[in-house]
Amino acid sequence: MDAVKQLALELLETEKRYLVEDKGEYSAAIVVVIRPEGRYWEEVTFDDENQKVEAYAAVVARAKGQSATAIITINTGRQLDVAGAETLDDYWWGKLEADDCSRALTLTASGPEMDAWSLTLPYRLENGDVELGRLSEFQPALVGLLPNWP
Repeated sequence: MDAVKQLALELLETEKRYLVEDKGEYSAAIVVVIRPEGRYWEEVTFDDENQKVEAYAAVVARAKGQSATAIITINTGRQLDVAGAETLDDYWWGKLEADDCSRALTLTASGPEMDAWSLTLPYRLENGDVELGRLSEFQPALVGLLPNWP
C-alpha cells in the first residue's frame, strides 16, 4: 500500500473515533496537504455553498503555492447513489439533508501525479449512538470539491 493510502486510513480511524465519541454531533471538514517537505492540515469552515467553494479554492491556492503533491479531504455529510448526471439535475444545497439521505464520512485523495480515489464510511444514529457501516474499498473518484486541482 502506498504512503498516501496508509496515511488516509490512519486519518480515517482518527475521524471515526471523534465521530463515535461525540455521538454523531462531530462534523468534519478536514484537509491534509502533502508537500515534498512534509504535510500540514487545515479545518475548513463554511455556512453555505458559496463559502464552501471559496474555502476549498483557498486551500488549493495555498497547496499549489507550496508545490503540494496530494490533498486529502475528510468530510462528514450525506450521500446518495447517483445513477447518472441526470440524477443531479434537481440537486440543491441541503437537499440530501432535507431528504434524510444516509450519512457518511467521506475521504478523498488527489494530486497532480496520482489518480484520484475515495473511501466512504456510512454511519447512522441509533438511540443516541453512532452505528458504523462497512468501509468502502478504495475507489476512483472525481473530486469536484477542490476547484482547479490538480
